[in-house]
Amino acid sequence: MRPSAPDHLAGPNSESAHDRMVQALLAGEGFRRVAAIAAELTGAEVEVLVPRPGSDGSGGSETERFAAALVAGRLPPWPAGVSEVAPIVVDGETQGAVIARGELGPDGVEHLRSAARAALTGIAILNTRDQVRRDKAVGLIADLLAGRRVAAAEVVRRAALLGCDLRGGFVAVCAGGPRDGGREEIGAALVEVHSGALVEAVDGTTYALVPGTELDTEALAARLGGRVARAHSFPYDDPGQARQSLDEARTLLVLCRRADVRDTDRATWDNVRIIYGAYASQPARMREFCRRTVGDLVRRDAEEGDRLQATFWAYQHANCNMNAAAARLLTHRHTVANRLRRIRQLTGLDPQRGYDRELLGLALRTHLVIVNSGGGAGDGLPGGEWALLGSNQ
Repeated sequence: MRPSAPDHLAGPNSESAHDRMVQALLAGEGFRRVAAIAAELTGAEVEVLVPRPGSDGSGGSETERFAAALVAGRLPPWPAGVSEVAPIVVDGETQGAVIARGELGPDGVEHLRSAARAALTGIAILNTRDQVRRDKAVGLIADLLAGRRVAAAEVVRRAALLGCDLRGGFVAVCAGGPRDGGREEIGAALVEVHSGALVEAVDGTTYALVPGTELDTEALAARLGGRVARAHSFPYDDPGQARQSLDEARTLLVLCRRADVRDTDRATWDNVRIIYGAYASQPARMREFCRRTVGDLVRRDAEEGDRLQATFWAYQHANCNMNAAAARLLTHRHTVANRLRRIRQLTGLDPQRGYDRELLGLALRTHLVIVNSGGGAGDGLPGGEWALLGSNQ
């Protein structure tokens, strides 16, 4: 925006005063120095007040509340003792005010107007600084996903510059993908449902950090529909874990993209979130659990197009009904039986026995979490994208 000066003709004395005030601002001395120069010239007590955007002045002085009311477009009565007010106007909009208390000396009004004109330079400096800070804040989510070290305080600061307050906890959301398109619409839906969310597209997928501990999944489902795959993390309260929350959401998104229900809203997905949390806190132990339990199965299955795992999940989804599993896989029930027998031979665990089946499901889900998290195939086993069937549908 181009600052517009007040509608008056400034004399030589006011121009000299204006130059002094502008030089003070350029030297970094701020609005207080401008007010001091104006007070020196007018013989009155002077304040230069420029409220922050959105501030109502609550908690401030009477004159600060008065200036905030002017900026908000109201015409409040002058506070007691105020003798003159010079508004600070940018492109026809009031941005603040120069306020004087006490009797003004000669050319006092002119000097107050000079202070108001000089304040335009101060506002321009502040806007430039804020823009630089916002530019530096942009890309926070990309930095986190790339594994760059960002301290918790820096995460909070950069998010706040973009209008997102993470201090009260947050939930990470991941939606869409390169083939879904409509990234702007996905981002707009997230912001519409959660106005304080920090939204960013990275590699064609939309990510968000949503302040608070609850996600309005019903509203998101209504806005995005079933076409867009969507996943979210558990709530986090430590901004230092923002990267972990984003990776948790990203991992779940990979797993739900090929599932029948393309979101992770159901509580049954909490078992995967718990597995992710366990892996994040004890990666070596979880990798060893996978190697010991399903390592041979995963390695052999990689040579057979992941048919054994697909059969296990179909069997789970069909509530252990071989005929229903065969129909889901478009194969014969004898083929399903043979594959389940093969799983038993490779793992020592029988998919047709309840406890063994639970352990197999836990180990295979853990493997899927590990190979699809930001750490990649960290369990040393072949990785891939499989539909996460069974109780998560």
